[in-house]
Amino acid sequence: MKLIAQNIPDLNGLFSCNPANNQGCGPSPFPGKISGSANFTQLGNIISALLNIAFYLVMFITFYYLVWGAFQYITASGKKEELAKARARITWALIGLLVVMISFLVAKYAGFIFPSKGGLPF
Repeated sequence: MKLIAQNIPDLNGLFSCNPANNQGCGPSPFPGKISGSANFTQLGNIISALLNIAFYLVMFITFYYLVWGAFQYITASGKKEELAKARARITWALIGLLVVMISFLVAKYAGFIFPSKGGLPF
């Protein structure tokens, strides 16, 4: 990561900031990012960012399946088999969305239930 940070301008201090003594904490290259705040050098931050990306990806895929199911429903022309397929696609898309939203909320609020004390877990 440091090699990438050295090759990209204005990212030199992003991965080498030590907020404990402000060593290497320069001005933030990203607007809204507080200098010295958590970055992607810790596993928890990477997992949190990946969960957010996965959640938005699943939301997009669910929207796609809902639109696809609605299109199939409209173009079914009263055929019972095609109507059943379209209804099943919409139903499973909503069930998948519900499962992902519940798992995302559980993962998000697990941090509040079990707060990090820093350092090793023992």
